[in-house]
Amino acid sequence: MSRRLLAATVLATLALTACTSTPQPVHANRTVGTTLDDTSIQLALNRDMQQGLPHFITRIGTEVREGRVLIVGTVESPTQRLEASRIAWQIRGVRDVVNELQIEAPQNFATYTSDARISSQMHVRLLTASSVKSGNYDIETVNGVVYILGIARTERELEHVAYLAATISGVKRVVSHALLADDPRRLERPRHASTVTYQ
Repeated sequence: MSRRLLAATVLATLALTACTSTPQPVHANRTVGTTLDDTSIQLALNRDMQQGLPHFITRIGTEVREGRVLIVGTVESPTQRLEASRIAWQIRGVRDVVNELQIEAPQNFATYTSDARISSQMHVRLLTASSVKSGNYDIETVNGVVYILGIARTERELEHVAYLAATISGVKRVVSHALLADDPRRLERPRHASTVTYQ
């Protein structure tokens, strides 16, 4: 979420206005209570990570979906990567933590702009794909890698969303942490999140 604050500034210089004119559909698979819980987790996560990790605002992004936390971005050391997971796990209501932090140097402006463009194009593709419920997905892009969190209604939709991301110019890899709607892990507390990688 914090990376989006910077992305909004970057995207203001790009001619990508399509996603501002089309509202996202209501997420049918997440209840009002779950949405409120996720919002509470998100606020606590941003607060605690900003206090515990340097450069959180500019280098790290988080998404929360049904208590599953996705952490992306870049950090300077393995210790900081582990600390991000520790911070997330101690927040009440978190059921799973997917830590995709890359141990890399800070992104330059060109890379950050490219990532912002990819994420924006992906949101537009989701909104305009008739076979996809766009409100079911959260998207983050770091160094050309697209990360997907959310709920897919069918296996075909899951694969199609990954395809939409993989065919955007500049995308190096797509990592999907989306679950199928009937996945039992949505009701349980899994020890590790599943990962599907599309080259």
